[in-house]
Amino acid sequence: MPMIFDNATLSPIIINEYDNVTLQCQARGRPKPYITWFRLYSNENDEINRIDSNKTILANTTDGQLHLYNVTRHESDHYECRASNGVKEHVVSKDIELRVLCKYILYIQT
Repeated sequence: MPMIFDNATLSPIIINEYDNVTLQCQARGRPKPYITWFRLYSNENDEINRIDSNKTILANTTDGQLHLYNVTRHESDHYECRASNGVKEHVVSKDIELRVLCKYILYIQT
């Protein structure tokens, strides 16, 4: 049965717009679990829609890393890693919030 280590990536992660970031999810089990990453889309009321997470797999790895490059403010959201190794169909998951600080360009009109 897989087990996720909570200290792999602390939530929330706060980065500047256009930076790169790696989300890390460490899991242990026999056989070695696969880590699948999903984006959990939030609505205006900050309610997370977990149904949409089944539609788009962002990464499926054994190292547990999700690399995001040149991140924009539109990628601020909750991301979920799910660990599974096929034993008894047991799946464990962890939610990580990504907050992207916007870069604004200030125009001064003279």
